[in-house]
Amino acid sequence: MTNQNKCENKEKNISQIIEELKTFEDLEMTVMVSDDGGETLKPIKLLGKEFDKDNKPYCTLFI
Repeated sequence: MTNQNKCENKEKNISQIIEELKTFEDLEMTVMVSDDGGETLKPIKLLGKEFDKDNKPYCTLFI
């Protein structure tokens, strides 16, 4: 598990994520994702733009 505080159970938009990432000193580090509280981590390989059933765009992180 990571040393991070418990994740907020709140969705974030792209601009919020970018602002958080800018707070890191090393902007060249790998970005990892987890869906189990940090027990397992996978690096992001690609970002994609998809559309839901109402044709509303959203961002997809491919791991």
